Amino acid sequence: MHLPFGKSPLLIQCFVCATVCMNVLSNGCAYGFPAVLLPQLKLPDSPIPLTKAQESWIASIITVAMLAGNLTMPLILDKLGRKKAHFLINIPAVIGWLLIMFATNVQIILIARLMQGLSFGQMVPLRAVVIGEYSSPKNRGAFLTTTTVAQTLGMFVVHLLGSLIHWKMTALICVSFTLISFIMTFFLPESPSWLASKGRYDDCKQHFHKLRGDQEEAELNELIQARMEHNAKKTVINLRNSVKIVRKVEFYKPILLFLHVTLLVYVAGGMNLAVYGVTIVGLIMGPGVDANFWLVEIDILRIVTNILAVFFMKACLRRTVAFSTGVMCLIAHIAVVAHVIMIKQGITLFDNIWIPALLLNLQCFAVSAGVLPIMCVIAGEIFPLAYRSIGISCGTAVATLFHFLILKTFPYLTSSVGIEGVYGIYGSVILYCLIVMWFLMPETKGRTLQQIEDKLKGIDRSAKQ
Repeated sequence: MHLPFGKSPLLIQCFVCATVCMNVLSNGCAYGFPAVLLPQLKLPDSPIPLTKAQESWIASIITVAMLAGNLTMPLILDKLGRKKAHFLINIPAVIGWLLIMFATNVQIILIARLMQGLSFGQMVPLRAVVIGEYSSPKNRGAFLTTTTVAQTLGMFVVHLLGSLIHWKMTALICVSFTLISFIMTFFLPESPSWLASKGRYDDCKQHFHKLRGDQEEAELNELIQARMEHNAKKTVINLRNSVKIVRKVEFYKPILLFLHVTLLVYVAGGMNLAVYGVTIVGLIMGPGVDANFWLVEIDILRIVTNILAVFFMKACLRRTVAFSTGVMCLIAHIAVVAHVIMIKQGITLFDNIWIPALLLNLQCFAVSAGVLPIMCVIAGEIFPLAYRSIGISCGTAVATLFHFLILKTFPYLTSSVGIEGVYGIYGSVILYCLIVMWFLMPETKGRTLQQIEDKLKGIDRSAKQ
């Protein structure tokens, strides 16, 4: 099908990004939905009463389903292509929202959350692959960063709707985002990279020109040449060949880098602030503050900073964004530790509400401006085509485990070592991740995906030509 607004390559790339982001926005709504659902189900007149165990399962079961989604995505991406895969993952999301709309007991809600988690888990690797392969090098970082904006906006939208209307009406509005994305997918071309990997070089050229125009022929030639070489010596995957693949630097180095970047994201506090925000604000700023007010203020800052991050990725080098915001986050963690210890020791020199408020805002700014967006950019740029889907999916699966463990252990760590101990532990892990990233992370801004892949392999294709 033809796009409705002409043949401008930039507009087509923007349309691709909008299609993906509409789906990601729905995922953000699903992630933040328990904050809307649970308080309403705990009201005295609730038609679906909850136990504590059921409440915790509704909140956490999505991460279990996300792991299943991560692991099933490589086969779908490789066999069906990027466009059909995007069609497919909309189905469990729609089923999930519809089940919530018509739910009459907790069991139906849990099945719905499993469906939403499955779609969310499949979307995480797919969004990196689609935007990474469809967009020009000069726009790729900005486009990849918009996915974090969409996810943050989805959480904000569902929280706002949930504060105004019933949770079933909220679900009705949220399912519309998935349906819009499904319709938009009809107009997408297929990924030139996937077509080249299947030996469909003529189709690859046609779809590449539709997406990029005639100004990026060098990248097209690099892509086709590299895929011809790879397809010519393609071998059957068995145990022996699998061991050889795992030992290749272009396979294990991107996964190691991605795992350390995702670990940095989770210990930096972005997810903890979203889930345990009221607790964190109360422990750092003191029991007398209006935690809900400060949490809303932090949410607004997160959205604004995510939007600014799009321009940061467009204007700055990847390493500059990653390490400047990473160090900023480390400083915020160290300062929080020092502030809480001083208050507990009775040192009131800095006992002012604006001090911890500034530190929490600095932490949120650092995570939203660079730490979180750089994870999406790395996922979309660093993995070679031959291992892109399986590499991103395996990395995302382990990242989901990080996500689960950090959210699960936070309350226990807080009760055992205090909030200052938690921030001290997280700060140490942030420092470790930054050190590893310093040695593993290449500069990818402005480079084609094939040039990044050749860099990992140590190939100088221009000299070869």
